[in-house]
Amino acid sequence: MGAVVFLALSGPAEVRGQELRGPLEISAAASTGTSSLRRFDALVETLAAGGELVLASSRPDLQLRGRTQQFFQQYHEGVPVLGAGVSRQLAGGATVSLLGTIETGIELDPRPRFQSVEALDLLERQTGVGVLANALPELVIVQVPSGRYVLAYRATMRDLRTYYLDAHGGFIAHDVSAVKEQTVGAGNGILGQRKKLSTSRSGGTFQAYDRLRPAEIITLDLRYDTERVEALFVGDAVWASTDVASDADNTWTDQAVVDAHAYIGLTYDYLATRQGWHGVDGRNGRIFSMVNIERGYRNALYAFPPAGPEGLGVFAFGEAEDGPPIVSADTVAHELMHAVTYHSTEQRTGTPLTDSYWSIPGPASFTLDEPSPFVLQAGVHECGQSYTWDHQRREEFIGRKFKFLCGDGRFELIANEGGAIHESWSDMFGAAFEFMVHEPARGPLRADYVIGEDTPPARRSLARPRSITLGRDVVPIPIPYPDAASGMVRFLVGVFEDNGQGFFSPFISVDGENILFIPSIFYDGVHWNSTVLSHAFYLAIEGGTHETSGLTVPGVGGDRRHDVERVFFRAMTELIPPRVNVEIAALAVRIAALDLFGAGSDVFAAVHQALNVVGLEIDAGDE
Repeated sequence: MGAVVFLALSGPAEVRGQELRGPLEISAAASTGTSSLRRFDALVETLAAGGELVLASSRPDLQLRGRTQQFFQQYHEGVPVLGAGVSRQLAGGATVSLLGTIETGIELDPRPRFQSVEALDLLERQTGVGVLANALPELVIVQVPSGRYVLAYRATMRDLRTYYLDAHGGFIAHDVSAVKEQTVGAGNGILGQRKKLSTSRSGGTFQAYDRLRPAEIITLDLRYDTERVEALFVGDAVWASTDVASDADNTWTDQAVVDAHAYIGLTYDYLATRQGWHGVDGRNGRIFSMVNIERGYRNALYAFPPAGPEGLGVFAFGEAEDGPPIVSADTVAHELMHAVTYHSTEQRTGTPLTDSYWSIPGPASFTLDEPSPFVLQAGVHECGQSYTWDHQRREEFIGRKFKFLCGDGRFELIANEGGAIHESWSDMFGAAFEFMVHEPARGPLRADYVIGEDTPPARRSLARPRSITLGRDVVPIPIPYPDAASGMVRFLVGVFEDNGQGFFSPFISVDGENILFIPSIFYDGVHWNSTVLSHAFYLAIEGGTHETSGLTVPGVGGDRRHDVERVFFRAMTELIPPRVNVEIAALAVRIAALDLFGAGSDVFAAVHQALNVVGLEIDAGDE
């Protein structure tokens, strides 16, 4: 039998209308050398010889002996192109897979008009806050949601946002959050379950300080001192023994402390014993979390380095108003997987998994039956129309003119697919962890494929995505979470005429044609679009009939769940490049299944079919 070839895309733009972005997708894999793989490999070598690709890292595969993982970073005239590049997997010195994106058509002057010291001063003046880490901004080329390439200085500021300052114009061209949000003592957790805690004695008390596991786990009880919380987040304060959660007799009664500390320790155990990954950074680095941070703060989050105590990143868990702390098993593991995704991609490629914006062509015009409170009036709207911002939510935008992003006379519909992949993997491993610590029985604290059900309302369902509607508190019409790529939520992106800055508008489409208004401004849908790949994860394990297509997937069965978990974990920690869309991520999952189980295995068949039915089709064939 010849080699099994999964995909060879020769973009840009042959798939899903990506001409606007100009990415060349390099995506190919085979069990032995093939012509497609050789062609792409030769391209990588040519670009490397010319300095457009630079080998950023080369290390042994952490899971398979004899494999080597490399990443080539793209440069444009000596400046790194953020997230762009190619991951290459070698076996015995021969290339077996290539995954990545090379940005083509970059036309900009790589010389900044001012130096990094001046850039920092401009950022501090425009944001009103200082830089988070004691470092000067870094010069990069970044692709913003509007599709433009911008030479920019990048810095994470003390408001926990990463800003990109246009190195020619001196204004902020783009910004993203540096936070991922969702929405042996003993003690009782949020639903009364008894748990063991690894604690340390300090004087006459016991502290939630786990020194038994190789990665020290430290749970801080901030006692609703919001000033202290902020100081620890941004590094103004050094954590102290008095910040660590404590109890007099080692029989703990604070539910937030009990569940956060216990589940972080158990998530460490899952990662180490089931995946061979040690701590959230893979290197047994300290793990900090905060509880009792603010009354009524109904959220959980992970703040990337350099935020948090010692600049290592930090987890924080809020609580519902008149309800329990947000520290259920799947929520805690969800946030820890964000850290695994961050560290594994950053260590392997030099860049963490980034927000990545991908487009499809939408309609040439659309009609609003009623005026929106945002800016648009009722009636027909066509590409090229100019609008003036008049919404009070962003006062600095008032009076500025903008247009919606268009290409070839059609509105472009944009999704942050990189961010959705980040959320998807966190949901997968939130569910995987829950199956390790809870019996799959009825009632509270059961193992299932629903995220956050132990601190209602449930956020998302991996098993039946469409059973939950997105943004129930802000979206007035019932729009279900997508179970297929064709139903992903995509946005009209506004572009200001004075500087080209883009923003996600509250106008969306879920079918590529009809435009709907939702009162959700500046959100890019990363949680909403996470269910496409996480549903494939569920189907590969449990099987079943896909609700939208009616197609059936056999699955490997719940007793083989760990095999599928290994596949998806390998895809993220060893293969996925920092700039990625759902198709490249799906190919990485297929490659991981091939690497671990082989092309003729039932695991590969289940994964391949599950990805196909959610609309990420690839025809496997021989070459």
